Amino acid sequence: MIVLAFSGGGTRAAAFAYGVLEELRDTEVEIGGRRRRLLDEVDMVSGVSGGSFTAAYYALHGDRIFDEFEGLFLRRNVQAALLLRFLNPVNWFRLLSPSFGRSDLAAEYYDREIFDGATFRDLARGPSVDLVINATDLVRGTRFSFRQQALDFICADLSGIPLSRAVAASSAVPGVLTPILLRSYAGTCGFVPPDWIASALVHREDSRRRLRQAKVLESYLDPDQEFVYLIDGGIADNLGVRFTFERTVKDGDLEQTLRSAGIADVRQIVMIVVNAETEPELAPEEGGLISTGLMTLIRTVTGIQTRSTNFETLELVRSSFEAGVRELSKRLGHDVQFHLVDLYFDALPSETERNYLRNLPTSLVLDGEAVDRLRAAGRDLLRESPAMQQVLRAIAELSPR
Repeated sequence: MIVLAFSGGGTRAAAFAYGVLEELRDTEVEIGGRRRRLLDEVDMVSGVSGGSFTAAYYALHGDRIFDEFEGLFLRRNVQAALLLRFLNPVNWFRLLSPSFGRSDLAAEYYDREIFDGATFRDLARGPSVDLVINATDLVRGTRFSFRQQALDFICADLSGIPLSRAVAASSAVPGVLTPILLRSYAGTCGFVPPDWIASALVHREDSRRRLRQAKVLESYLDPDQEFVYLIDGGIADNLGVRFTFERTVKDGDLEQTLRSAGIADVRQIVMIVVNAETEPELAPEEGGLISTGLMTLIRTVTGIQTRSTNFETLELVRSSFEAGVRELSKRLGHDVQFHLVDLYFDALPSETERNYLRNLPTSLVLDGEAVDRLRAAGRDLLRESPAMQQVLRAIAELSPR
């Protein structure tokens, strides 16, 4: 089982993730006596903010991404195109509506220029990869993933939702963009929540994590809540991996999670996290002092919070999955392995390249050189990753001699 997680970070994150896809395409392994591309073994791709563009396009079109995505998104000044739409007087009257904002204009642009009107239903014609687009619920302050299991609580159908709208929600940076509103029809479809929610609410001390999840999900059943307000997914989880951990908390253990996914006989679980976090250099100015202007402080504080949360999230996922596979191995009587492949700019051997990539902005426009260097970084880091090399050795050991 291979899971890809593409972090937030605008075009920087999208290009970095694209380079990883290129390397997976060009990496062949032997499985069941046949040579196969490692890309064809990917089961799930999760995306946040900028990474959600790459995740959604690959899940929709598969290998077509390598022919089209650069021109459609990576090498395009999407930021300028959105600004022109915001400044167009024709759209000013539409923006006066309380239920239509700048993110709705962005979703329309993504729909027309990138995703060509595709909805989640259209993923069925893609490479059979499970897609997870992650946003943040502004009211509840929690992660919201575009999954049918989540939409069941508000009696909504995922299949008809445009991919562009999910991506717009995932990348709706507060202040610059407005929340995406998802209408709730809770209480109109006869939906019955799973038994574990009632159990968690009664046995409150058994697991505080499970209790919190139950309380959040129960709140979606309120028929008086007409809308779900969604903003940038990076606020709740900038790596797009917490849904995997939270699902095991909900199910009770890893074995039940794998059974519900129909892959109880899995031997290798591989999670490749493509982390495009940055750390802009704070160089002293004239007089030896570091600038502490408002914008510098905002960028620095936001970066500190993101990096700290990313680290703790990865350690939480690592420790929980490692404990889960140990228990699962005992139950099944054979070895189950978990591999976390964490790709980030600081792992690059070149200080010059590290500093260059770490100082790239979080925006929806980058020059061609930046795109090329990000793609190369994604390819190089995956190829040289000790964790990835361990994965390849483990796959080789499972293949028949």
